Amino acid sequence: MIETTIAECADRYSILLLKKERTELDVDAELALYKEELDKYPTIWFSVAMLKIINGNIWSLEFDIRLGKENELGIEEVGRRAIKIREFNKERIDVKNHINKKYSQGFQEVKRDHASE
Repeated sequence: MIETTIAECADRYSILLLKKERTELDVDAELALYKEELDKYPTIWFSVAMLKIINGNIWSLEFDIRLGKENELGIEEVGRRAIKIREFNKERIDVKNHINKKYSQGFQEVKRDHASE
């Protein structure tokens, strides 16, 4: 069995918080499970809040694209959103790497041959 890092738990938890706020999905059991693990790291909550903001921004940018509204948005807007999503993903990776380093877990995620590098 592969165990996950606390950074992945924090990222997943932040996404679940967004699902709870923005959808009708019942994610309470999963949220409780991740919260129980995150509570073992009392200084992690600022990073979780940062991940929630970043993931919320990504979610908002992707929303219309996921609904298949590319034609309504136009190619320029889709491209602009893709660039912003890439920038937010870089911030997300930076936060996750900070968490992994702080708690000496996992590996540092590095993007190679990627414009966000």
